[in-house]
Amino acid sequence: MKFLAKYRMYFLRVSILLLIVLSVTNNDFRAYTLEITTIESLQMSILGFVLVVFGSFGRIWASLYIEGNKTKNLITAGPFSMVRNPLYFFSLIMLLGFSLALKAIYLPLALLLIFVLFHVPTIANEERKLRKNHGDKFESYMKSTPRLIPNIFKYKRPETGEKVLVKISRINGVLIEVIGYLFLYTLIDIIYFILD
Repeated sequence: MKFLAKYRMYFLRVSILLLIVLSVTNNDFRAYTLEITTIESLQMSILGFVLVVFGSFGRIWASLYIEGNKTKNLITAGPFSMVRNPLYFFSLIMLLGFSLALKAIYLPLALLLIFVLFHVPTIANEERKLRKNHGDKFESYMKSTPRLIPNIFKYKRPETGEKVLVKISRINGVLIEVIGYLFLYTLIDIIYFILD
């Protein structure tokens, strides 16, 4: 479990590459296999884009709180007041948006399986570290805050004047990542409408 969590990005990239090869070689895993009307396709594209934008901005919001504090400090304000793992939640929202853009069944299901296989062990590993570093404080936070699905009624605003230390280089990385996701989504959707 720790091994997978430690090297998850490598495994994740290899899994995505294998999925790309599978989608090229196996018709069941190709994109754009749903038989839908142009209007239905447009509806899926709009909803998918909204989810990708929402997830992207959510990742930026959560990153502003957590960058440089992954397990060192226990962050419980902002998005972390509603859910213990907002970065993974917003990544899941983005994945759902991309799934709509792909307009297929098996390819999005495979992406969801990859997400679960690689993020669940990582979440467990991070929680072990946080429990070790913060003890009862983290246990209390764990009991009161959902793991992956936010409870918006638990939102806690930061105190007036409260500051968060942000490492600009890491935030720049998140911004570039988000721009890449938005570009990729647009590319996937443009390809669909060109092929249609």
